[in-house]
Amino acid sequence: MPVEPRPGRGRAAEAVAVLAGPAMRGPLQDLLRSHGLALQRWEHLRSHHRPGGAVSALYRVQCRRTGPGPAADDALTLHLGATTGDVAAAPAEPDVATARIAGLDLRLWFHPHDPVLRSLPWATDADAVARDVFGTGEPARLSLVAYRPLRRAVIRAQHFDEAAYLKLLPREQLPALRRRHRLLEGSGVPAPRLLPGASGPDREAVILSPLPGTSLFRLLVEDTEAAVRPEALLDLLEALPSGALDLPLRRSWADRAEDYAAAAAAVLPGEQNSIFELARRIRGVVESAPAGPLVPVHGDFHEGNLLLSGGRVTGLLDIDGLGPGRRVDDLACLLGHLAVLAAANPTRPQLGRALADFRRVFEDAADPAALNARAAGVVLTLVSGARAANGRSRTRNAGIRLEAAQQLLRAADR
Repeated sequence: MPVEPRPGRGRAAEAVAVLAGPAMRGPLQDLLRSHGLALQRWEHLRSHHRPGGAVSALYRVQCRRTGPGPAADDALTLHLGATTGDVAAAPAEPDVATARIAGLDLRLWFHPHDPVLRSLPWATDADAVARDVFGTGEPARLSLVAYRPLRRAVIRAQHFDEAAYLKLLPREQLPALRRRHRLLEGSGVPAPRLLPGASGPDREAVILSPLPGTSLFRLLVEDTEAAVRPEALLDLLEALPSGALDLPLRRSWADRAEDYAAAAAAVLPGEQNSIFELARRIRGVVESAPAGPLVPVHGDFHEGNLLLSGGRVTGLLDIDGLGPGRRVDDLACLLGHLAVLAAANPTRPQLGRALADFRRVFEDAADPAALNARAAGVVLTLVSGARAANGRSRTRNAGIRLEAAQQLLRAADR
């Protein structure tokens, strides 16, 4: 029987299509014109769909100045952002404009003037970071590690042999992040330390120490023999401090399968019925298979957040989700990411072997049905974030992720 769409599903798909489509030329052109710039070329870089929330996008534009003057014909390359988020809720900023297109209310801005991450201009200023983080007048070298409009940004700062990571979140989330980092200090878990400097309440950022090692992602992709044994990751999770149980409980990825299904369907509208059927079946297994007791969990435990050296874990990154949860969800998060890596890289057989090895060990540590179904829920969250890569379109890569989720759910039914 076809699955009836929830209200709002079609609207999300429409927003995704509009923000990535040719109609965005008009709003981008208007924003540039209001600052004395003429649009020449533009490119949609990527979109971010927050399940149940806004769709945001980033663009690269080439433009030139208008009006008299020696710089009138100089070409400029800029980055702009746009979101369907609640326009009225965001604070007024000098470089933010509103637009309405295809029935959507948009808010647009010049990067780095993110309407929510208001310290991003500071964090992308090499002189300011050098002064406030390293206490020097020599500019720092900055590189953008991650950026999700209105939600988070991570920037690596380097000054000679010193390094730091600047993590920006909405103001109200920063105290909880600092609390989590302090909780891990002295626990034996190799997490970044809070550094002094611009981490004060007047700056909407935390400054974190670098950690040694290479990401598990790179080790697996490059087929390095120094990759970690799965049992070592179980030991790492066991070392999370019991104080994490006092933090707020957050729903797991699989618990929100229907929300992420809506985001996935916005990218693959032709698969809408199968996507929501997948979410329904995931929820069925999640509600029936034993998940185990509440324990301290990382909350986003995947190969990109693990650093290793010589087969030993030297870094556990992105601890924003640290708190009470089910161990099976941390294991499912890593298993789901490995399933996507293996599916997207069929010419790298070591990834398939790693998936099988980790599954074997993790199925001994958690209920196999719960593990595989929850891993399918994790992969469902990744469908909407697919991008064009490896000679494949965004749609094809999203389809590969959907197929990986379906395979995981079949493993849960064994």
